Amino acid sequence: MCVVLAEDAGQRTMEKVTRLAEAKGIPVLRGPVASELGAGLGRPAVQAVGVTDPALARGLTAGG
Repeated sequence: MCVVLAEDAGQRTMEKVTRLAEAKGIPVLRGPVASELGAGLGRPAVQAVGVTDPALARGLTAGG
């Protein structure tokens, strides 16, 4: 599992998501801007996404 934060996520969102993820030992990655992150999911702009698929999360955290 990992969390992807949009490059342009708000300061409060970054702090809150990072704090919660780190408390659970979940890696936090910086991603594209919110509009691109949302578009990749077929949604409007998204500031943070939790990745629960183990293979995808491994690939993202390995720099793949």
